[in-house]
Amino acid sequence: MNPSAFLALQDLDTALDVITHQRPRLPEVIAHQQAAAAVAELAAGLAEAQQRIDAAQAAIEASEHAAGELTKKRSRLEAQLKTVIAPREAEALMHEIDTINAHRSDLDDQELAALDEQAQGEAAAAALTAELPAREASLTAAQAQLAAAHATVDAEVASLREQREAVVAGLGAESTALYERVRKQFGGVGVARLEGSHCSGCHMDLSPRELDLVKAVPADTLAECPQCGRIIVR
Repeated sequence: MNPSAFLALQDLDTALDVITHQRPRLPEVIAHQQAAAAVAELAAGLAEAQQRIDAAQAAIEASEHAAGELTKKRSRLEAQLKTVIAPREAEALMHEIDTINAHRSDLDDQELAALDEQAQGEAAAAALTAELPAREASLTAAQAQLAAAHATVDAEVASLREQREAVVAGLGAESTALYERVRKQFGGVGVARLEGSHCSGCHMDLSPRELDLVKAVPADTLAECPQCGRIIVR
């Protein structure tokens, strides 16, 4: 057994674990997410503004169509009124014409409100459209920075894996299998350093007697931490 090789393998795996953990938390990842969110927010705002415009346009068209129908009906009633002789029939026609005029006035008010809503929607859309190029440029820059950061991380990972393969080749299949079992047993850190009287795995201090027992293990033999059971390399 080669305790130093076990420790070297553990260091490499720990470094790989750290990179795996940190990769989604890179500043470039966060910056890209923020830039993408900003573009998405603007796109949602544009969609909402367009919905306002479309709804207002539909309301305008509906008001104009209804007003046109009322105008036709009023014209017919006014023509009919000219031929009526009976006062009651004339009074009824005039009342109906007044009702149409009131309805037309309401439609005109609705159309004016829809025109105002359409103008506000168009103004909002114009402002957002003017802002879009800057946000898209920020997103493009963030994408490039993220790609560069990932390339750096990938290169580091490739180097660590290459080193790991070399250490594994030197350990051999049986020792590597032992290492993997211990690493799994202790949640990723199965090999620790003896730092003075301190185990770097469980962070516990060994008693003088425990320390003597660890130091008494031959240099080419694996020792265990008396506190946690990890392989401990002095």
